[in-house]
Amino acid sequence: LHSAVEELRQDHLKLLESDKTGVSVVLEEGDLGDKVNAALSKNFVKLKSRPSGTLRSRAKQLCLSLNLSSLKSAISSPAKQYLSVFFTAKTHKTGVPLRSIVSEKGCWQKHLGLFLQKHLSCIHLPQPFRVSNSTELISLISSQHFFSLPHSIFSLDIEDMYFNLDPTALLASISDAIFEHGAVDFQNSSGVSVAGFVDLIHLYLQSTLVEHERGIYRQKKGVCIGSCLAPVLSELFLLFADRAIKAQLDISAPGCHVFRYVDDYFIIHPDQTSPDSITAVFSACSSGLTFTKEEPSNEGLQYLDLRLHVSSTGLCWAFQQRSGKPVLPFSSAHSKSVKHGIIKSLFSSSFTKSCCHLSEDSFKFQHKRLVKAGFPVDLLRSVMERLIRGPDRQSPATKKKARFAVIPYVHNSAHRIKSIASEFDTNVVFSCRMRLKQLCQQVNNNRIPISCTVKHEKKFIPCKEKKVYFIPLSCGHQYVGQTGRCTNHRLREHHNEVSKASPDSYHPIVIHARSCSLCHPLFDETKILGGHDSRFGREVIESFAMTTANNNVSNPSLLLTKTEVEFLKSEIHPPP
Repeated sequence: LHSAVEELRQDHLKLLESDKTGVSVVLEEGDLGDKVNAALSKNFVKLKSRPSGTLRSRAKQLCLSLNLSSLKSAISSPAKQYLSVFFTAKTHKTGVPLRSIVSEKGCWQKHLGLFLQKHLSCIHLPQPFRVSNSTELISLISSQHFFSLPHSIFSLDIEDMYFNLDPTALLASISDAIFEHGAVDFQNSSGVSVAGFVDLIHLYLQSTLVEHERGIYRQKKGVCIGSCLAPVLSELFLLFADRAIKAQLDISAPGCHVFRYVDDYFIIHPDQTSPDSITAVFSACSSGLTFTKEEPSNEGLQYLDLRLHVSSTGLCWAFQQRSGKPVLPFSSAHSKSVKHGIIKSLFSSSFTKSCCHLSEDSFKFQHKRLVKAGFPVDLLRSVMERLIRGPDRQSPATKKKARFAVIPYVHNSAHRIKSIASEFDTNVVFSCRMRLKQLCQQVNNNRIPISCTVKHEKKFIPCKEKKVYFIPLSCGHQYVGQTGRCTNHRLREHHNEVSKASPDSYHPIVIHARSCSLCHPLFDETKILGGHDSRFGREVIESFAMTTANNNVSNPSLLLTKTEVEFLKSEIHPPP
């Protein structure tokens, strides 16, 4: 992976993750700059100067007036004043434009957004159109499997929904939803008045200041894509828009059936009702939102993971993913259970998510995809036979795990640890230490790291934080240590302790020097062994280095067993 990153950097190429298809896009440096500018100018306005921290000050003042002292403290803590932005490539659109996604990580807006999200998520009101998944959609359209009168279908997609939410209509929708839910109950749970809560949301919507390439941009309107508050705000906005649309359609287009998943609408209507008249109702009742219309092709209409077809007798549907992303190759290093799970999922969905007329075609299509990905036909046949036969015996009720543990996934070891831990009522889940999409950040962010802000009186080595280091001694021995601060700061402390050591000092280098009179530490030749964000991770590396070194003079903060040391040898390089 390192060689791939270096090759892309040397050729002045940039790497982006695709928006929906799961592939990576390689762009020339100049092309990426043009596309980034186009994406930013579409939804953001560049400010001429860097604004001060007025918005954060207003947020803290508002929290103080609403008696939200804990929220005020949380808003005061983060160092970042502005949001950050990253981009993905829309490979499903002509010209491959970029989608700008805002990140709240490390910003004060994150804490305010989480507070608002927590209380808005408690509002549950009847939704006229919303469906949560394709299974729910199938249960609702089953009555349309056979028509008494000819019908047609089409879909509407809201263009850039988050960016186009009208702030005035959004705040009104939130206030109406709270009162319909119950203002007293909401005030008791949130601890603030409805007016004060709406003021917090209004301030949050004004704080969409994004920093990119040392420039500050303000979003034109709406909610940022990537905001933790965006999904719940859009749902409350569309709740009242959907109600207005339904009331109008019941009058102008009776017999019309509408379903919505996030920002995609699916409409079934009688043939005598014009699709344009239905679209006009959506545009008139949605407070300024714009829609893209999609008509069914010869292959049907794609909606969620279903392919829908209309015949003279009724509506049919088949399971088929929207994305053209191929199936996981059988040659991958994933476990057997993962590969069997993929087969079961695709085969079972082809029957449970397809009508009786198209289930066979859906199964053949999924079978073809699996064979193309290298899955043996015999394996596909055996899994299909087990699905038809069902479980051989009644599976016992699973015991609820008392604890969870997260460990990095290591092939051939992680599942063994998971099996052992299950005997002690611990459920182990895996994290991935390196995902392929992280290559995008490594390739694109080829910048000089921010230099240390401390003006060291004596700078022994280049400044680095959160590192494990070793100090060589003139006699050939070494001292191993770790620090979460700048390494030079810790080396200065060592230097002072050694040079001004008292007769009863317990510093390992001083103790060693008492038996090795000509020995002295070489602070300017200190080397970095590794690093980790957490103290425990650094202490593991430190202990491994001390255990494997032949001439170490320091004592470990924790002790590793022989088995643990053997396991770490393949992950950590021992000191020289």
